[in-house]
Amino acid sequence: MVRIYCFLFLSVLYRPVVAQVPKNADTSHIYTAVDIFLVPNEGMNSFKIRWLNYLNEAKREGRLDKAIHADHIFEVLVTKNGALMDRGKGSKDLVLLDFLRRQKRWSPGIQSGRPICYLLKLKVPKELFDKVKLEELVVQGDLVKQELLEP
Repeated sequence: MVRIYCFLFLSVLYRPVVAQVPKNADTSHIYTAVDIFLVPNEGMNSFKIRWLNYLNEAKREGRLDKAIHADHIFEVLVTKNGALMDRGKGSKDLVLLDFLRRQKRWSPGIQSGRPICYLLKLKVPKELFDKVKLEELVVQGDLVKQELLEP
């Protein structure tokens, strides 16, 4: 009889424990796609510094005019293969075209796992003409903006 009780007691101890986990029937979670704007190999701050250094050089050479270029925003198309192209509508600004010619290819942007074209807006800050320090201009939030193009 003792053997039977020991057997029953040990069988209860060695029985696997099953946890009761309530099933979540809520399927109302919505997941949104995230668009990824990729930056140049050296990083966006390095690109901003190159942009500002180029603008300073163009200003010294007399190719950048305050009356025309202060707070002007250039629209640049980043193509699927990473090339930078002027998106200007008719007027080809030599300042921008010369800068774009000097740039390396970027990695393309990604949307839903596919490379996409997107718009890059480069601003010529008016503070550049007032001889503000380069470090102060780099941190401006609107110096370089990225936007998706409408399909």
